[in-house]
Amino acid sequence: MALQVVRPVDNLERYNITRSNVNIYNNVCVGVSIYSPVTTTPSSSFSHQSQVYWAQLLLNPIISLLDRHPIIATVIGDHLTGHPVFLRLQSIDLLPLIRVVSSPMEANSSDSYDAVISRVLENEHNKPFDLADQSSPLWRLVIVPNGQNAFHLIYTFHHVIGDGRSAMALTEQIVEQLNIQHASASSPTSSSSSSSSPSTFNIPILSDKPISASIESRENCYPSIRFFLWEATRAILLPGFLKRALETKYWAGEIDSSLEAPNQTEVEFLRLTQDETRAVVRLAKARATTVQAIMYTASIFAARATFMSRNSSHAAGGKRTEGKAGDGINDEDEALVFATPCSLRNLISDPIGADEQGNYVSEILHDNIRVQDGSGFWFMTDQYRKEVLAGTTTTRGVRHLLEHFGALALLSKRDGAWESFMTSRVTKDQHGRKASIKLSNLGRGWDTTSTAAVAGANGDAMYTIQDGFFSQSSGVTASALTMSAATANGRLTISTTWQMAGFHGRERGEAFVAEFKRILLLVTLQHADTPELSYIEICPRQ
Repeated sequence: MALQVVRPVDNLERYNITRSNVNIYNNVCVGVSIYSPVTTTPSSSFSHQSQVYWAQLLLNPIISLLDRHPIIATVIGDHLTGHPVFLRLQSIDLLPLIRVVSSPMEANSSDSYDAVISRVLENEHNKPFDLADQSSPLWRLVIVPNGQNAFHLIYTFHHVIGDGRSAMALTEQIVEQLNIQHASASSPTSSSSSSSSPSTFNIPILSDKPISASIESRENCYPSIRFFLWEATRAILLPGFLKRALETKYWAGEIDSSLEAPNQTEVEFLRLTQDETRAVVRLAKARATTVQAIMYTASIFAARATFMSRNSSHAAGGKRTEGKAGDGINDEDEALVFATPCSLRNLISDPIGADEQGNYVSEILHDNIRVQDGSGFWFMTDQYRKEVLAGTTTTRGVRHLLEHFGALALLSKRDGAWESFMTSRVTKDQHGRKASIKLSNLGRGWDTTSTAAVAGANGDAMYTIQDGFFSQSSGVTASALTMSAATANGRLTISTTWQMAGFHGRERGEAFVAEFKRILLLVTLQHADTPELSYIEICPRQ
């Protein structure tokens, strides 16, 4: 039986479908570390029995969320055509959507925690969703048991059905439903049959609720004449050689982007302690800025120190390797371009709730960033903060965010036109990428009263979120480095991803993350009261 058409795909949604079609971007992961009031590890861990155990535990919570958020019960029809649509699945088999990963980590070993999470995220990012498969939804779950009373739940999804904020809300709701289920099972009035094991994990989709409306149907995103004459003309109409000649030269990876190279993501996971996180937050408040702005300056300083300085101990001779061959140019002569993704949920006339599933994200591009020896850390932090405020709190700034992707409406609707446009970025953008670094920050979420179990209404321990994290696959034509940050219960986590083919080995990305952490903690812990610090003071020449 043919699947029901729910509604046509809109432009921002089609953008994410097209990225999958041409294999330049795969997926998003949002994960939580959960305290469990019951022993979670079955006798034979990491086997089919274990998979069944977790499917049994999560079945009712997932059924509830499928009814609450109908978009997670959809797939994409006609994804290779100029007119894709959302289709509603008739049923979902939960069991194959759950993968249980064996973890060698010890309960108090943060190093092994980070290593396991990094490995799982990397594995997930390198498993793209098959849009031609209309039998399975565009999400899946990974369970990483951590002792007998804790586990990590990682929700991997296609960007067409959600964004980071909605995924944060969805993982919170899974825990809420686990607690409702646990309270019901613990109730003296509950029947013994309520906890019996199901014989099947096939969930019928009975709801005919409409899915979340697109951003374009909520707000006018069509580009103005001013925007068209500048941004759209440059991005769509100008030939690649002319566009590159007119632009400021910027650094965007050590090896130029190529559609021939495999889109394989590498991941480095960073988790600050609660004390380190508190220090960063305290300093941001004292300086009347944001954690995001501090991380921005730490990241651009780290990029110069790691990749762009002639005398850096990390730099690979200061030389670029072009897509095929060539001597390249010295990276110290280039600028940086920084991308700041911005949620539109609270910026439009009719705000969108955080738990509404869908993708409502645009971005600000900060170009021609020059990190000189005398560049002040706090000066650059303040400049960035002012640009973000102008881009998110003024009428003109919000219009630009909407028109940034609204210009997609100017592209042809014929089959394959969007795919051709997307792949053309390899030849149109500097080094085949539109930015040097992208930093997405979900901010604070998942907070509970403590990192231990909390008491339920009946005095029983409940499921409690202890930690959270956020990660995105690398993009072939997006940023050279993608940083994804989130804070839960006073701990800041940052996942940094990059395309393996864009750098001279994994150690290059790892060196950048190590330098970023060094700079962030140096400024925060050792120089919180220093009025200003120059780049050369923070990153002295070796």
